[in-house]
Amino acid sequence: MSDAHEVNRRHRRSRVPIFAVLLAIVLIAAACGSDKKSSDDKGGNSSETTTASGGSDGGGAFEINTDDCETDPESVTVEGDTIKFGTSIPKSGPYATFEEILKGSSAYIQYLNAEKGGVEIAGKKYKIELVDKDDAYEASKTVTNVQSLIDSEEVFGLFNVVGTKNNAAIRDILNDGCVPGLFAATGSPMWGNHDYPWVEGTMLVPYPLEMQSLVNYLKENKPAATIAVLYADDDFGRSYSETLEKLIQGTELKVVKKEAYNPENPETKPQVTSLAATKADVFVVGATLTACPNALNNMGASGWKPMVYMSGTCTSKTLMALAGANGDKVMSVGPLLDPADPANDSNAAMKLYKEKVKQYSPSADVGNGIVAYGWSAAALLEYTLSKVPEAPNRLNVMQTARTISDVKGVGLQLPDTQWTVNGDDWFLGEEFFLVQYSTANKFFSAIGPLEKFDGQTAKITPENLINAK
Repeated sequence: MSDAHEVNRRHRRSRVPIFAVLLAIVLIAAACGSDKKSSDDKGGNSSETTTASGGSDGGGAFEINTDDCETDPESVTVEGDTIKFGTSIPKSGPYATFEEILKGSSAYIQYLNAEKGGVEIAGKKYKIELVDKDDAYEASKTVTNVQSLIDSEEVFGLFNVVGTKNNAAIRDILNDGCVPGLFAATGSPMWGNHDYPWVEGTMLVPYPLEMQSLVNYLKENKPAATIAVLYADDDFGRSYSETLEKLIQGTELKVVKKEAYNPENPETKPQVTSLAATKADVFVVGATLTACPNALNNMGASGWKPMVYMSGTCTSKTLMALAGANGDKVMSVGPLLDPADPANDSNAAMKLYKEKVKQYSPSADVGNGIVAYGWSAAALLEYTLSKVPEAPNRLNVMQTARTISDVKGVGLQLPDTQWTVNGDDWFLGEEFFLVQYSTANKFFSAIGPLEKFDGQTAKITPENLINAK
């Protein structure tokens, strides 16, 4: 990667980034729930070099600059044979359904510790401990939880914290303290901002790629379609609405109306009623959790019958059941094997998943896609730790996570796909299927070939979304 990507805002101010994706550092919005520093005061800890650091399977050269770390990350090591991670997740409130992610992750970690003796790092076995705290999906509570996890629980790092706004609210804490924030449970393009090397996204499909996949489908099947968009009024929702506007430029596709809804309230009737009045050919639902079935049911009640694309965050069995007949033929994306599809039951990874989740998290619904996601995220954590080339410290773990490549067969990863990150490309989930839901069958099925967008996310995403405040 070129010197233009070397960013250290305190000690290397003379080296100005010129690559368009890596524009100036920006503040996180006050709504994220914590005070933020200006870009002139914030210590940017990323710096690419010609030699890869940390273990990997050959990812692009990358080294994290640690000049401004409040604590030397190489000095924070693992005492004994247990490596402790923390997470903040909604277990109460309107987004409590996301607790199913934790059930999947916990099941995998218990299986790993009990039946495999933990994860092997540089010849030594370590068990993983996961400390979880409830934030009710409120960013301010996420900040409090994470500060407590770091200061009081003394966790080694963070794992799979849920939510775009929630991870945005803590990224300064992690960056300043040089604390690994592994596999944030969000497909936001914000995790491609190279000024924040201590927060890495997960295998969820980046939201802009969802829109690229949809646009490609429409250009082939309905090239002059009119489109109505419902989106959450936050960075998550804007990843859909703004990327879509960019991608249809120069095509016959047209967005005829957009309506934003308050993400704190899943009721969407006024917005959907307004969108339905356009009689648009396509309805894009850039929403999450119960707002998705709510929008689909409001669409059905209006008599509007468009082609529907829905956020990949809403593809769980629970949410689709809430939509009933209004969920039939809804399109989305699938980066993992669907545990609700009986065609996957003979798959060895699926057999293991269903057996062990029933054993270690008996209250979890093994047919729920978000449980499968939690299981797969924990499997990815094990894989990443296993690639650390020496006794783990915060720096070599984070640098290893930044250079994993050609990852295959992890958790419920789709066959014939690979997950890769490197110094240039910070997005894992760039290979997936466009899928469609069948109310009769109660699962999603692929409706096209495997989509491969490796290295493309940053190129198609509006720059302001990667550098979102």
